[in-house]
Amino acid sequence: MLSSLLLAAAVYGDTGAALDRYLKDSGFQGAALVAKDGEVILAKGYGFADRERGRPWTEVTYVSIGSITKQFTAAAILKLEAQGKLGVEDAVGKFFKQAPEDKRGITLHQLLTHTSGLESDFAGDYDRVGRDEYVRRILGSKLRSAPGSEYFYANSGYSLLAAIVELASGRPYERYLREELLLPAGMQQTGYRLPKWDPARMPIGYRDGKRWGTMFEKPWAKDGPYWALRGNGGIETTLSDLWRWSRALDGDAVLPEAQRRKLFTPWVAEGPASASHYGYGWGIETSPWGTKVIGHNGGNGVFSADFRRYVEDGFVVITAAADAGQKAWKASGPLARIAHGEAVSATPPTVTPLGDDARAQVVRDFVAAFNDAEPAAMRAFRAAHMVSREGGPTDEQREQVTRVMKEDFGKLAAEGVLETHADGMTVRMSDARGRRLQFHFSFTAENRISALAMEPE
Repeated sequence: MLSSLLLAAAVYGDTGAALDRYLKDSGFQGAALVAKDGEVILAKGYGFADRERGRPWTEVTYVSIGSITKQFTAAAILKLEAQGKLGVEDAVGKFFKQAPEDKRGITLHQLLTHTSGLESDFAGDYDRVGRDEYVRRILGSKLRSAPGSEYFYANSGYSLLAAIVELASGRPYERYLREELLLPAGMQQTGYRLPKWDPARMPIGYRDGKRWGTMFEKPWAKDGPYWALRGNGGIETTLSDLWRWSRALDGDAVLPEAQRRKLFTPWVAEGPASASHYGYGWGIETSPWGTKVIGHNGGNGVFSADFRRYVEDGFVVITAAADAGQKAWKASGPLARIAHGEAVSATPPTVTPLGDDARAQVVRDFVAAFNDAEPAAMRAFRAAHMVSREGGPTDEQREQVTRVMKEDFGKLAAEGVLETHADGMTVRMSDARGRRLQFHFSFTAENRISALAMEPE
């Protein structure tokens, strides 16, 4: 088995073979690494990274990780804290004297946890906006909410943190990352401009079957992406470097224990009724087996990547893709289930008619209430068919979630049942844009909904 360097494709043992078989059978195109109990059991590429030249994906093809970049920015802030150069409770006004009153008190903790009240973006990813101008736009913007009052995923907060890394360290953002975090973790092939990139290992992105290009073909500054992307996205790396990073976070190689504890603390729920929480650049949630998962995904609509650490189960799943039609994270869940010892088939599930029993009627009533323009319809549905639990989301929080879903999905249509079991069923639905979604309904013995979860198919 491989624990340090990935010099060739790795497929080890029965579990590795099952993982490999699933990715082949499902038609996955990209790269994947799965490690279990400290050893890599799969590291391999699938399909073509450059279709025009017939160049395949391999275990050493570079991967674009998008918002997974945020965990490196968060780690840089915590490294600076460990070095005594700042604290996560420091306010923005300490670093930007020009900060207006409404933003002067925003803390680094709030930036790290997406509770700063900032809007997400103030330029496009490839707009030629430098650091000082982007900071000026952020500080001059109107807050969407009072700092500390609500969670809202804001890329701009991490760009501001990257600027603070430069001000506190006296070094460019990427150089600080490389010298203080990446090289100590053994990561030679991670960053923006500093690694010696091999063009033959760079994947091509595709959208609608057409060549979109590589990240380095887009407008970047000489020292990395422009600041709407810097600090919150844009990092290139390899499967093996991400694996090294995961191993480094298991010990003191890059951060002391006190700072690592902050990195992985579930500080704030990712939404009013969300079961997942946000740490510092990481999401923390519960696996299907009731254990802790620490992870993050990233993407720009073409490239996508997913990084999950099942810390209590002892395995890590990393996936990457470069096609707008194939999101890397769709493969991660099945790979985790296989690593956990489950038998998973790549054969598309059979969809059966919804039927006419009591639970099917509840599902139909849910769809009808969701599609009704009047909020009172969902209110009545919840009162009649959903369990209200002490300490659970309030009616106001549920209504806020419903509003967000309606804005995203439009109307829903139930296509059929994917799976049934004693406590519930999984129903495939489609939205107004033709996207397929899986709704997981859990029921009480009285056929009231005790839990409801949704995920894209």
